[in-house]
Order: sequence, then C-alpha cells, then structure tokens
Amino acid sequence: MVRKILLTLIAVLGLCAYGFAQNRQVTGKVADAQGKPVAGATIMIDGTSTGTTTAADGRFSISAPANGTLIVSFIGYQSQSVAISGRTTVNVTLVEDTHAIDDVVVTGYGVQRKASFTGAASIVGDDVLAKRTDANFVKSLEGSVPGLQMNNSTSSPGVWGSVYVRGRGSLNSGTQPLYVIDGMPVNSDIEDNFDSGGNIWFDPMASVNPADIESVTVLKDAAATAIYGSRAANGVIVITTKKGTQGNFNLNVDIKQGFVSMANNNMELANAKETANLFADGFGSFYSLFYGQDASAATGGRFDNWNDYIASRYSWDGKSSYDWIDAITRHGYYQDYNLSASGRVGQTGYYASMGYLNTEGLVIGTDMERFSGRLNLDSKFKFLTVGANTSYSYSIQNGNSESLSGSMNSPATLAISGRTPLDPIYDENGDYLEGSYPHPLAVVDSKVGSLYRTRNQTVNINPYVQVDFGKGIYAKSTLGVNISDQNIYTYYSALYDPNGTDSNGMGLDFTSKTSVITWNNVLGWNYTFNEKHAVNLMLGQEMQRKFYNYSLLEGVDFPFAGDGMRDLSTAGSWNDSAYYKSEATLASYFLDAHYAYDDKYYVSGSFRRDGSSVFGSDNRWGNFWSVGAKWRITGEEFLKDNEIVTNAAIRLSYGTVGNQDIDWYQARSFYVAGYNYNSSPGMIPSGVSNQKLTWEVAKKFDVGFDLSFINRIHMTFDFYNEETSDALYSVPLSMTSGTTTMMQNVGTIRNRGIEFAVNATVMQKRDFRWNAYANITYNQNRVIKLATDDPIESDVTIIEEGRPFRQFYMKEWAGVEYETGKPLWYLNDSGDETTSDYNAAAKRYVGAADPKVLGGFGTSVNWKGLDFNIDFTYRLGGKVYNYSAAFTGYGMSLMTPLRDVALNSWTEDNKGAKHPQYILNDPYNSTGDSSRFLYSADYLKIGNITLGYTLPAKWTKKAFIQKLRVYVSLDNVYTVMADDFVGYTPETFTSGLMAWQSPANRTFTGGIQLTF
Repeated sequence: MVRKILLTLIAVLGLCAYGFAQNRQVTGKVADAQGKPVAGATIMIDGTSTGTTTAADGRFSISAPANGTLIVSFIGYQSQSVAISGRTTVNVTLVEDTHAIDDVVVTGYGVQRKASFTGAASIVGDDVLAKRTDANFVKSLEGSVPGLQMNNSTSSPGVWGSVYVRGRGSLNSGTQPLYVIDGMPVNSDIEDNFDSGGNIWFDPMASVNPADIESVTVLKDAAATAIYGSRAANGVIVITTKKGTQGNFNLNVDIKQGFVSMANNNMELANAKETANLFADGFGSFYSLFYGQDASAATGGRFDNWNDYIASRYSWDGKSSYDWIDAITRHGYYQDYNLSASGRVGQTGYYASMGYLNTEGLVIGTDMERFSGRLNLDSKFKFLTVGANTSYSYSIQNGNSESLSGSMNSPATLAISGRTPLDPIYDENGDYLEGSYPHPLAVVDSKVGSLYRTRNQTVNINPYVQVDFGKGIYAKSTLGVNISDQNIYTYYSALYDPNGTDSNGMGLDFTSKTSVITWNNVLGWNYTFNEKHAVNLMLGQEMQRKFYNYSLLEGVDFPFAGDGMRDLSTAGSWNDSAYYKSEATLASYFLDAHYAYDDKYYVSGSFRRDGSSVFGSDNRWGNFWSVGAKWRITGEEFLKDNEIVTNAAIRLSYGTVGNQDIDWYQARSFYVAGYNYNSSPGMIPSGVSNQKLTWEVAKKFDVGFDLSFINRIHMTFDFYNEETSDALYSVPLSMTSGTTTMMQNVGTIRNRGIEFAVNATVMQKRDFRWNAYANITYNQNRVIKLATDDPIESDVTIIEEGRPFRQFYMKEWAGVEYETGKPLWYLNDSGDETTSDYNAAAKRYVGAADPKVLGGFGTSVNWKGLDFNIDFTYRLGGKVYNYSAAFTGYGMSLMTPLRDVALNSWTEDNKGAKHPQYILNDPYNSTGDSSRFLYSADYLKIGNITLGYTLPAKWTKKAFIQKLRVYVSLDNVYTVMADDFVGYTPETFTSGLMAWQSPANRTFTGGIQLTF
C-alpha cells in the first residue's frame, strides 16, 4: 500500500513539472480612484509567489509571462486582476476595499504581505471550504494544510474532533490550537464536565457557518504565533469572515441537498448460518474439553447436536438472517441553505448572511440542525474607520456516539454486541423483540426512547475603531465578546434503557455558559522610505476575562413516560443538584516589528508578556518572544529576471510560546462544599497549593525554503523542531494529603519533522486551466523527560522517556498453535519463544498511534464553464488498537462474530486457520489485550469529488443573474485501508484506541449557486 501511495505522489509531482512560460518586462503605474499614486501596492503574478511593490510615485516593473495575469492589491483597496495580453505597459486603478486577503497573511492582530512574511503559515480559501459538507469547517483543512492532523472517530454530525498542528505538544495540558475569528480569540473548549466517558461532545467550531468564511490561516512557527504568547503552543487558526466589497449590491444564494450513506469499510460480520455454526462449535468444544460430553449428554438427551441446540435457543428457523447494522442505519437527508448580501454604499461596506443546515446522521437518532446569521459592517471616513463583526448561531445536536467503554443506550454498541443475526428485529406483532440487552432501535425510539440532546447558542460581537494619523501611523481598539450557552439534556428511557428502567426514567439537565471578553489596543506604524526601507511596528495591550458556570439537575420517576412525556418538568421526584462557577483573567503587553530592505532582506521580532491568574503567585508572569529572517534570493542580480527560477527565498525563525490550558484553580489550595456530616454542612480540601506552578514553554525552531519554477511550479519546504519544557502533568499524591493528584511542571516533549508542499499550474490556455497540488508531513513525537525514572504504564500503552507519547506496549501475538488450536504469544520481551499461557507472556513495544507521514494531494480542471476537482488524504505509519475486540467480532461469548472468525477459526479439519479454536467463554484468554487487535492505521482516502458547470454570462444576464452554477459533490468517496485493519474507519480517537465504532458515512450533494 505504501508503494501505491508513493507512486501516486510521484505522478502528481511529475504533472507539476509540466509547462513553461515566456517572460517579458512589464512596467506600469498604480493609482487610486482620484488618480493619486498608490505607494507600496503589491504586484503579484497570478498563481505564483513572485511579485514586487510600487514605488512612491506608484510605478512598478516586473518580469512576467506575456499571457499571464497580474494581481494588484493594497491594504484598504479591492484586489484587481489584470491580464497582460502581450502588453509591456499596464496601468491600474484601485478602488477602496476592506482588505485584500489573497496577497496577505492574516495573523489576527493585523495583516502582513506574503512576500515579507518570515513565518510558517498555510492559507485555505473559501473555495476549499465550499467543497465539503461536514458541519465542522475544520474537517476541510485536513489534507489541505501541511502539518495539520484532525482526529475524529465518528461521522456523527457536529461531534468534536481533536486537531494537532505539528503533533501533540503537551503531556497533560491543552493540546488544541487557539482559534481566532476576525482578530478575537474565541472559546473552543469542549464540554466534558458532564460526560467524559464517550465521544459525544459538541464541537464549538461546528457553530461557525463555513459559508461565511473568507479564509482560514494556520499559523505554525514561533515567528507566526509568538505574538499570542501563552496561548500559542499548539498553533493558531485564524478565521477571517467575509466583508463588503466595492461595487453594487450583490445577492448570493447557495442551495445544497443530498443524502448520507454508509462508506466502504473492513467490518464484515457473519450471517445467521455462519454465526449458528460457530456458536455450535463453541459449545461443542467447551463441553468436550472440560466435561468430556457431547450435545446429547450435556443437554440430557434433548438435542443430538449443538446446531439443533442453537436453533432452539434462538428460536431460529434455520434460514432467516437479520442485519442489525442495516437496521440502525439509514440514508440520512442533508440540506444546507445560505443567503448573503454584500456591497458598499459610499464609504460603508456590509456583509449580511443567513444560513440553515439540517443533516441527519447515518445512525438513526443522530442529527444536527444549525441556524446562523452574520452582519459585518465597516465605514471609513477621512482618518477614521469604524466597524463591527457580529454573528449568532443556534444548534441542536441529537444522538449518542461511540465510547471506549461501550454504552447500553448507543444503537451502534447494541447492534454489534447486544444482538446477533439469529435475533429477529421485531416480534410477530411488529413490536420490539426483547432480549438480554436493550433493543438497538428501542433505545432511540422517537417517542419513548432515550435522549441525548445538545442545544448550543453562540454569540460573537466584535466592534472596532481605527484612527489613521498619516505617515502610516494608526491606532486601533477592538472589543471581542464571545458567549457560548450550552444545554445538554440526557433522558434514560423508563421503558428501554437499563440506566432508567429501575427509576422509571431518569433525566439529567446540564446547563453551562462560557464567556470570553477580550479588549485589545494597538498602535502601529507602517512606512516605506527611500524606496528601499520598509518598517512595520506594532505596540499592543490586551486584557481578557473568562467566565464559566454550570448547573446540573436530576429528576427521576416519569409518570407519563409511556406517553412520550420525557421533558424534565414531568419528573415525579428530584435527586441532588449541583452548581459550579469559575473565572480566569489574562493581562498582556506585546510588541511586533518587521523590517525589509530593498524587498530582498526581511527581519522580524516579537515580544509578549502575559500575566495569567491560573498560575501561582510566584510565576504569574511569563515572557515569550520570537525572531525571524527571510532572504528573497531572486531579488539578487544573479537571479533577477531569471526565466526558470522565478522565486526563491529562505526563511528562518526561533522563539518561545506558552501553554496555560489547565484547570483555572490548579495552583490554589481550596475547598469544595457539599460534603456534609451529621446533618451539618461541610467542605473538603480539593487541591494542594502549588505557587511555583508555571507555564509550559515551547521552544520552536523553523527553517523554510520557498521555490518557484517558470511561474507555474511553487514549492515550500520546512524543517521544524519544537520542544516543550516544564510540561504540565497531573502527578499522583499520597492519599494522606487529602487529594489524589497535583498539577506540576515535570516533563519535556518534542515534535520534530518536515513539511513539503507543491502547487502547480500544469496547463493554462485561453479556456483551459489545470492545477495540481500535493503535500507531505513527516513528524516524530518523543517524550524527552518525565518526573521520575518510572514510566507511566496502562493496559496497552506506556509513556516513557525516549518514546512517542502514544506508544503501544502490550503482549505480542504469535498466532495459533498448529496441533491444539490454542492462542500463542511471545514469551519474552524479545526473541521468538512462544507460550500459550497468557499470563506468562511479556509485554513488548509494538508501535505508536501517531502517523509518521500524513498529507494530501489533488487536482482541478476548469474548461470553459466546466469545473472538476478531486482531493485525496493519506496517513502512513500509525497504529490503531481495537479496545472492544472481545465484544465486537472476536469474542467467544455468543456475540456476532466477524465473518473471518466464523469461517477461519481452528478446527481439527482446519489446523492452519488464522484464528484460535472457538471455545465458549474463552478459557485460554485468546481475546486478552495483545497485538492481535493492533492494526495498521494506514489509509489513502478520496476525500472529495466535485463537478460543476457555470452557465455563460451572456445567457444568465438576460435573467438579471450575474452567475449561475450547478454542481454535484461526493465526500468521503472511498478509503483504501491496510489489509490487516478490521473496522469501519482507521480514523479514531487521538489515543489510537477504537471501540464500538459508528460506521463512517459518505455524503452526496447536489447544489446551485446564484449571484444577482
């Protein structure tokens, strides 16, 4: 499989090397609408990173293809695309705009020209986001951004998935990037206080409508992220939403409809006949080995063979076979509607939108509905700019998802582990047929089943004012208010859920509120003098306050549960309630400086001082900094106007960033109320004071190289080394202290790797354009230091110095003993000696969860009005462990077996079988934790295929339509998995563990886009 993927990558790189262009010197002048020259405007050759800037009189000179296109932009003006068409003189008039995203890197506090940016960042435009149908836009970044890994173990809509930028950067503290929307940090924490046992959390990023996003910038190295100081250790994801553009009123309509179905998988379960035969073998083997009895002796003569016993036990007719996975899944309906209006009236720009998403999950009972709205306004006067970016989102998410412990109200868990193909789905009256476990469909019955419903409201209000003093000096003040209200209501059915039947129904209402208020003020100076020296300085101050509270109510005994009255208000009695609140503050001062000489040599530096309330009084303040440099080699005389190497630049950066993502009161010794004694209220100690607790500090080094050939092939290479010291970890304490753990700075973890990306225009003619891209990331994760010499060991993993954080450590499977059918494991920690005694086998290092290599590639073709796109993603070198193997196909306790287990288990007639002898109750512990259930997580996925057609403008304008495009799109098209993998998808929890997987889905949509 690795060979196939590498050959595919080589083919894509080969396509990228095709094509050439003849360059010529093009000169011209850039002016504004009043004819005044625009100094410092950026002139870029379309599709490349090659460009120049205008001088004080607005003039420029650039070597460009005769048939190329120039992209002319300047902050505050609308970007212009100008075809050269063989000319040697091109004059351009710019009109005012709010920003020019194509030619700048948005860092949150401002923008920088790509040409002068010394850091490492990846930019994804709205065209990439528009292709995907996932409720969470972050899923679209996978495969598009080198170094970014998203782990989402379920396809249930809106469910949280962890994101790593250049690997896991912490032992026990926060590992997720900082999200910044229109310059303001927002809450991205999941609500795991209520239920941390399952993968059921609503992802705050699923509240963001992708249709409102202009671009997403992923900041990676210190030069790009250190300006965010204590919150940037795991990278920064900057979201820029759409703004009003110069011109008349534009009305955009985007309508998508489609359905979800089951994606391809490697989870083939046995049918009824195969299952019955295996169960019969299991009974026969057990009674023969341990009691020396056949079926007649064991059953008192009632049955002559075990097959008849199985048929009687399950009341099976010998023919019928019931597919429970098919019963709990469906073709879910998908619909997504977006309406937006934008434009500029005089000096005021506006963007207003409304969105509605309703997507049913593949598994019955899972769905998500989202209502969203956005209003962005800005007005520019002589020296004053005021504006506001505001949004509101209301989401309703329903359904359970997988967990590592299994859940008796999850349809997927019950369908795989609670029913067999011998069990009818309904009785003769069409009612749910009861069994030893709850009925997979009954627990999610739309009227009387269990509920797991999350309601989320998110409000963002970001007003700002900027004063321009002239000479490039400005001051800007921005207020950010981010409020997230969440209500999780769980009802355990009084009729069908074992968690609720004993109490005649149980309802838990968990309500939380998170508020993040940020106010920052910056004073900046952007100036170019003597046509060669460019200076950008920014001095800033920021204050942030975070509030969090939750309340929990529990009611039982629902008298009208049978009539479908499941609301908590109908509970007959009440159990304990709880309430909690917390608060944290952050004060910051920062400086950011950039200098460019002759548009060839660039240096940058930043410094930030943060004071956080979450740390001890001895270490409340931390300093973070970065330095960066860049040399644009093609600016030198020996490469100037070179027709082959059209852009070459070297980047270098080093700096420190921090991590403060821990419980807000970890440094303090405090007490918790609610522990009463002898009818009197009481409190207990809940934490041990640690005033020395301080920041994790990540030291980031990056060296990068940008290279373009013939204005068509553009490559980027980065080597990085990121080492986190003073890593925060929850250290066990003696019980005599009154608590069990204490957060301390105890360890060091490192990520080291390379990123390579190539983008190319393979072919470009008048009506035809063919683009291709590919990227690859290699990352090595290592634990460098722990608090003690003793590793931290669990059932199947180990955290140990010198090894990956997610190192698998377990008994190694050695196969099946040929003569006896017993399971075998390797006896010692090395060597080939085996044993059939599970307890005698030693543990071995058998692989790690994190992939060694990941990335994506794809291609797009545009011909006249047709557009076609296909994207791939891949991962190589990681492992995934099936934590629930004994209950999901391999077990010997009368649960549905895998087809391979049913047909390829050891018997006297099949001694070369893959699986050990099937014996009821597994007396030899063949399903004990071992590498038997450790699979390769390698995959190559066709992530998206899109085909569209835009009608000719000469046709649509007659109907007052500027643009009309129709398209079809297919997400998660097909996944090539490793031969040894058994499951629905190799994508799973960040731990590398999977259990009771929900089937992965494939989404087909058709849509229409209209612009009036």
